[in-house]
Parts: sequence; structure tokens; C-alpha cells
Amino acid sequence: MKSQFRSIFFSVFVVLFGLPYENQAAIAQQTPEYLAVNPLPVKYNHLEISRIENNSFSGMPSSKDDLSYSDLTVVEENMAKNLNSHWAWPEYTLDMIDSYSPFLFRTKKSQSLEEVKVILQVDARGRISGFEVLSEVDKGLKERLDHMIRKMPDCKPVPGYQEYAPALFELTINK
Repeated sequence: MKSQFRSIFFSVFVVLFGLPYENQAAIAQQTPEYLAVNPLPVKYNHLEISRIENNSFSGMPSSKDDLSYSDLTVVEENMAKNLNSHWAWPEYTLDMIDSYSPFLFRTKKSQSLEEVKVILQVDARGRISGFEVLSEVDKGLKERLDHMIRKMPDCKPVPGYQEYAPALFELTINK
């Protein structure tokens, strides 16, 4: 019952983000290397995910014939639209990451942090190929983040694009 409520709440929440929004916030530059593309990141419980653009991060794009497609749910389509991305995260991804929050912030050192920011690198096949922690974290928290990121699902290609290039996403996990 609780998971059904979360799924319905998440679906309604993501659909609402798909509606036009006139008063958009300004784009703030976090670091000199990364520039946020979308002023309205996708937010879910203690998470926030946004696509970022980095001119130095590149790779060979995949053609649309190289990838296998599966139908996207309405939530996945809206999330990809909000992130302005040709990659869609599976619907349960944010719920899965949010469930790892107690695991990530379980030690005394990590409990002193309010949030952790991570850059996720998605390759031209939709797989997470690497990550970079932007926050100051200890070795244990970095290892727990590594474990969580290895469990994350691959992104799905959004139909309608000719090429699918690698992408960067900024993931903010709040305690």
C-alpha cells in the first residue's frame, strides 16, 4: 500500500513538472567546469537530479539503430523532457536512490553532512560509466556511493533522436 502511494505520488509529481512554468529560476554556475542546463531539476523526496552540460566531456554518440528501445512510461517521458535529455531514467530510479539515503548517511562523519552532490556520467549506450563526488566526503561514504551507483539501472533512449551522445547528470542527495 505504501509503495503504491509513493508510485502514485511520484507519478503526479513528475507529471506536474511537465506542465509549462512561466516564472523560471536563473541558472547558477556551480563550478567553473559544469554549467546547469535546466533551471528546473527533477525533485523527489530528498533528491534532486538535473542534466548538466560540459563541453570537455564528449564521446562517440550511438546511432538510433545501435540501441534497443522499450516503451517509456508517462513519468519517464516527462522526466526526460524536464531534464531536456535524450536519456530517460527508469521510473523507479529516484525511489531506489532515495531508499539508499539512510545507508549513505549512517556513520557519524556522514551524518554531519546535509547533502552530497555527485556527477553521473552516462555513456552513449545509456550506462553509467563513471561518477565524481563534488562534496567533501570520507572514504566510507564514497564507497557507499559507489555501491549505490553500481546498483542504478541503465538509462533508456528516448525515441525520436538520430544520435544518443554521452551525458552528465548532477545528483543531489539530501539527508
